[in-house]
Amino acid sequence: MRRYCLVIALTAYTLMSASAQQPKPAAGQPESQDPDVLRITVRLVQVDGTVTDKEGRQVTDLTKEDFNLFVDGRPQQITNFSYIPAQANATSTPASPRKSGNVLTAPPVRLRADQVRRTIALVIGNVSYDNMRYVKNALKKFLDERMQPGDLVAIVRLGEGTGVVQQFTTDKRLLQKAVDGARWNPLRGVGVGAAPNEQTDKKIQADPDAARANAESEDFYQDVLIDGWLQRLNLIVRGLEELPGRKSILLFSDGLQLFGKDLGNQRTLDTLHRLSDRAARALVVINTIDSRDLDPLMGGAAENTDLPPDMGTSLKAPPVVNGPSFALARQNRVQEFFKGQDGLAALADATGGRFMQSTDLGGAITRMLDQKGYYLIGYRPDEATFTPVADRRPYHRIEVKVKGSELRAHFRKGFYGTPDKPKALAPRTSGQKLFAALTSPFDASDVGVRLTSLFGHDKQDGSFVRSLLHINAGNLTFTEEVDGRHKAVVNVFAATFDESGLVGEPVARRQTVLVRSEGLEILKRDGVVYEMTMPVTRTGIYQVRAAVEDAQSGRIGSTSQFLEVPDISNNRLTLSSIVISGSVPAPDHKTTSAQPATTGAESQTKGSNFQATTAARKFRQGMRLEYACIIYNAQQDREHQQLQVERQVVLYREGQPVYTGPAERIEPDQRADFSEIVVKGAVNLGPDYVPGEYVLQVNVIDKLADRKYRTATRWIDFDLIN
Repeated sequence: MRRYCLVIALTAYTLMSASAQQPKPAAGQPESQDPDVLRITVRLVQVDGTVTDKEGRQVTDLTKEDFNLFVDGRPQQITNFSYIPAQANATSTPASPRKSGNVLTAPPVRLRADQVRRTIALVIGNVSYDNMRYVKNALKKFLDERMQPGDLVAIVRLGEGTGVVQQFTTDKRLLQKAVDGARWNPLRGVGVGAAPNEQTDKKIQADPDAARANAESEDFYQDVLIDGWLQRLNLIVRGLEELPGRKSILLFSDGLQLFGKDLGNQRTLDTLHRLSDRAARALVVINTIDSRDLDPLMGGAAENTDLPPDMGTSLKAPPVVNGPSFALARQNRVQEFFKGQDGLAALADATGGRFMQSTDLGGAITRMLDQKGYYLIGYRPDEATFTPVADRRPYHRIEVKVKGSELRAHFRKGFYGTPDKPKALAPRTSGQKLFAALTSPFDASDVGVRLTSLFGHDKQDGSFVRSLLHINAGNLTFTEEVDGRHKAVVNVFAATFDESGLVGEPVARRQTVLVRSEGLEILKRDGVVYEMTMPVTRTGIYQVRAAVEDAQSGRIGSTSQFLEVPDISNNRLTLSSIVISGSVPAPDHKTTSAQPATTGAESQTKGSNFQATTAARKFRQGMRLEYACIIYNAQQDREHQQLQVERQVVLYREGQPVYTGPAERIEPDQRADFSEIVVKGAVNLGPDYVPGEYVLQVNVIDKLADRKYRTATRWIDFDLIN
């Protein structure tokens, strides 16, 4: 049962996160106000929001005197006021994709919590088959042209299981996969009942039992559909709670009917209030977009006026099509359309977000997400605010008005009279800390760990993933044993996910490291490497996550890596993962990316640091970085049985190319197996390269392959140190 619960918890990790560092308060703000946190306490209630003009442009220069605040209809004195500008980012210009030549998009940059500029959940709801393509095109355009450095983004597909493609990431390739995988689902529609007709209404009015049955039917729809939807959104908000900064949910939907006929449905109102209250405390704003095209609502010759016949009516009786029935059908159509928009608008309005309908969905995304900042307005509540009424916490409605007829305020609409609880200070168990580190989108660094997951293929055994987990032994706590040896105990936890969720059983090990005194310093310098190999039977995107705990001190380290397992059997060009090592070249040795790499044994004899390996990936300035990978399915010229394959090497630092090598033709040994060609090369890491995080990208171009599948690429990251 424990293993079963663990598997369920891990498959839901895409919508959960561990504690992450909150951004620091903006300069110049009072320390007591803590402006980056919306607070609901017995002494202060703060509400956040934005103001736009009649053109939808954000207004950022208002003062406290420009606002009026009302709570439950009563005016309140504004005691705290501030404007929080969007988190600055030195490279906040839109990141356009690299489309020149055959060089693919730059590899993603791994973010720390304090580097996150925007956290965005793009949610695909009940979108029709016809409109799905417009939504997908808009999302792809945003990812290609408007996603910026510092953006942490997730594509969430409601109604589908969690998996590796529905988590927060900076990897555009993974996000594009998530968009491509979005499919229309006929069971995800959200509405309340079918459109009534005159005959049905008359029967309901004349028969109390029919009226009661109809009410119960509508209650069923409310419970199952509406509450289900709002609960899913609530789960997404929970997943965003501990992520840094002010977060945005952008929901695409063909309409959301929250209330049906009963506009005062208390059940739905309570669920909506709970959602808005949680969103307020988590600094989450929900924006909604009607994914339907602009509709003139005029109907036409194709208007369906056929009403279902009464029970017992002969099927041979033709339906009555007349002026009143035609008008009723059109009226129902108009009502259903606007009911769907009303629900979307109400959901956005409750959380301080915006609702929009536009023929330009991509432009709508940009206008909603390009926020310059937000206002924080606070007041001092009275004692009745947090006094329970009939054993229930009261819900207080907030209204913020701006003095100026052309300005519109977008603030949260209320909160429950429950003060924020202080964060629990009780220490978590070892398992809880490991799980929190494993599910966080950010790496924990108290114990230095590095994960290298490599894709490979064997002709007999098929595809596999080999993972190397390097642990910095210098961060471990060693105790001296009676026999003179030194001992450290490490708890290791690892799990692999594909697009559907958890793959196989998680790995949980308690490892004991024993080393004699003369080898302790060497071990601390070189580290410890654990190897895990897993056969894979399905192609697609995988993620391997690992967390390590030093059992003596309780320090945690965690890391993760994405990799793509291609389909070797489709005869398309692809590459294995890249393995790297390092050596120190001779003083008169000149290195280019075209020169063959030496073997690992030769590298060791030339004085390379042991950490200049595929597992640790730490190189020093002046070293020679040697790489190797395998090309699969290269095409041969039919007449001469020759290859026309080129490779190109690109080095990136912090997402920007710092070296682009020439395209060089690959000339394998004629006795080699052309279905698997080993490629080796090297790059000199000279003094011109400053220390930092780098990515080595290898691009292979097969000029004989179909143009669509002519280029394959792989990359691997490494650190350059002094």
